[in-house]
Amino acid sequence: MADYVIEQTQISMEESSEENQIILNPQVAEIHIGQVFANKETLQQAVSLHSIRYNQPFKVKRSSKLDYKLVCIDDNCNWTFLASKHGKTDMFIIRKIEHTHTCSLDITSGDHPQATSNLVGKVIKNKFVNPKRDYTPTEIVDDMADDYSVSISYQKAWRAREKAIVDARRCPQESYSEIPSILYMMQISNPGTITDLVTDEDNKFKYLYFAVGASIKGWQHCTPIIVTDGTFLTNQHGGTLLIASAQNANRHIFPLAFAVVDSENDSSWEWFLHKIKETYGEREGQCIVSDRHESILKAVKETFPDIMHGVCCYHLMKNIKMKFKKGGDELKIAFNSASKAYNIEDFEKSMQDLDNIDVRIRDYLVNEIGVEKWTRLYGMNRRYKTMTSNIAESLMQP
Repeated sequence: MADYVIEQTQISMEESSEENQIILNPQVAEIHIGQVFANKETLQQAVSLHSIRYNQPFKVKRSSKLDYKLVCIDDNCNWTFLASKHGKTDMFIIRKIEHTHTCSLDITSGDHPQATSNLVGKVIKNKFVNPKRDYTPTEIVDDMADDYSVSISYQKAWRAREKAIVDARRCPQESYSEIPSILYMMQISNPGTITDLVTDEDNKFKYLYFAVGASIKGWQHCTPIIVTDGTFLTNQHGGTLLIASAQNANRHIFPLAFAVVDSENDSSWEWFLHKIKETYGEREGQCIVSDRHESILKAVKETFPDIMHGVCCYHLMKNIKMKFKKGGDELKIAFNSASKAYNIEDFEKSMQDLDNIDVRIRDYLVNEIGVEKWTRLYGMNRRYKTMTSNIAESLMQP
């Protein structure tokens, strides 16, 4: 009798110890009786992953708030699994596992019943915690084959990826409702910060603008040149990011303002430049540098009619190559020399080199573009070394 009591006490202690270890992560090595899972969802994921890993498919016999019963997918197999709610909590405990699997599924078919897009999405969720991580469907297919020996289609991997992104980063639509609180906290943590949120007649997002207080204070110590540019946003809702930047005394990139708009159109660029003028005003010798986007040209003329608008020489050279079907180092050297020349002699020598490449280039640069837009020599204000919009584009790189 004493030996029996000791044995039963030991078993009870082991079971109690095991039950106290609540499983939060569904990726467990083994599934056995007595395991306690934090909730039913964790249990379901753990059993499904175990099924995939060991090629033991099942089907759900019964599923409720109180219990979860599984049987083998093969009617000739007697494997049975039962778990139920543990006390008055949300936890589930495995009560019974009868028999072993006597069947298998061809995992090369890519049709494992437990390898759903929902489950795969849960497995790869942590891959998207870092917003800079680009985890492609092809990589998902390869990793599922390597880690779980299961084949899934590209389409299923894509659906799993979309669900994982939402789980890891929340629904994009919901994040828009948090913009006002984010802007408020920016103003609290960065005194002097200026923000603006514009909605349409249906109270839906339209424009967003912010300039950090430290940038506003530091603008007076930068060269008086504002470089602007825009780039497409790659999220499912699209949109365009507009940026204005400058350079400080050490020639380092100094961000001034950011905006999210619908696209690069006349209204959005005029609104953005108007906000910049409200925030930073105008300085003596100020200049704006950008590419030759028509909406920017119109907006600068409307918003900053009294300051110089310089053209990005890099984009202008690309336009020359496309327009006249020319290229090579000779064109690049001649154009760059002309744009950076400090005296008439050097400028005319470089322009003659361009004439030797194509006589039409001079007329395009002088009469259609205007030498004051792209040269140091004829510019209304100093451009220092800011001949391109590269500093704005650098801020847009991932």
